[in-house]
Amino acid sequence: MSASTTMPAIAVYPGRADTVHLTELPRPTPGPGEALVRVRRVGVCGTDQEIIAALFGSPPTGSDELVLGHEVLGVVEATGPRTDGVREGDLVVATVRRPDGCPACLAGQPDMCVWQGFTERGIVGAHGYMVERFVEDVRHLVVLPPALESVGVLLEPLTVVEKALRQADLIQRRLASWAPKTALILGAGPIGLLGALLLRSRGIDVVVVARRPAPNPAAAIVEGCGGRYASLRETPLAELAADLPPFDLVFEATGVAQLAFEAMGVLGSNGVLVLLSNTGGDEVAPVPVARLNLGFVQGNKVLVGSVNAAHEDFTAGVADLGRFEELWPGLTARLITHRLNGFADVARIAGGIDEGIKAVIEFAQ
Repeated sequence: MSASTTMPAIAVYPGRADTVHLTELPRPTPGPGEALVRVRRVGVCGTDQEIIAALFGSPPTGSDELVLGHEVLGVVEATGPRTDGVREGDLVVATVRRPDGCPACLAGQPDMCVWQGFTERGIVGAHGYMVERFVEDVRHLVVLPPALESVGVLLEPLTVVEKALRQADLIQRRLASWAPKTALILGAGPIGLLGALLLRSRGIDVVVVARRPAPNPAAAIVEGCGGRYASLRETPLAELAADLPPFDLVFEATGVAQLAFEAMGVLGSNGVLVLLSNTGGDEVAPVPVARLNLGFVQGNKVLVGSVNAAHEDFTAGVADLGRFEELWPGLTARLITHRLNGFADVARIAGGIDEGIKAVIEFAQ
């Protein structure tokens, strides 16, 4: 293909570690119901690093490459016929998962997929968004107001905790008195911090625990929204919880399976513990099963896993990003601590970031 018909992209060879490289894809053209989106910014997350490490990930059918990236912010450059609701110039985020036809997917809930045959942009069976432009069905695009341009790339990770809170609220319809006042968040990465902002915006008292002692950028964000930050290197979780009111809600977002079981021990009566981390490997550990079982039975507690997000979580996330700006102007943007230079910083994508929170790739405007 000539240079005029191709465009650059950042890809890996799935199943082979440390193979991040530049590649070329055909320049796309939107068809009926589709929009051509020029990429402005893409987030780099732990999932990307795990794909780079060959822990999982699969290419589209017929390719040995997978273009990375599932946290995208872009601008609609052109539209095909029948694209109601999306116009040229709109600032948009694209959703990640595409349905497989199972009953849940047919009901409009691909995030609750039963057959597990879905594809996910930049993760499973479909190219991602670390590319100059992409074409997408407008049903999978979410329009953001221009005022959210600086934080819009955080919408996709925010939807993870939007769904977690929505699921907890649905579960707690079993109670006539569900009005959570206290929450514990395990992990101070982007998911944990966005969870803190979300719960604080609802007036819930939030404690975020992570390994690194304060002061650090994550602790500053937690404190900036009125939460409390604590280091597990300084205080074990059980000891920390002993001096606090029972937790009505717990989000586990560390990727450390052992902490999920420790969190079971500090969840309050009638509480909900939502597991948000994918934990690979074969780690085993002793667990006080009798005590935990007794606590869950006598306390009417709930443990639930949550993954991906529905379109309604993206819509809710747009509103909440605006609310965060109203409550704490400029605080959300401080999650972005590293900005990589488009296609020139491929090596840094592979190497990850240190002493920061969130890295994004800035593409040419």
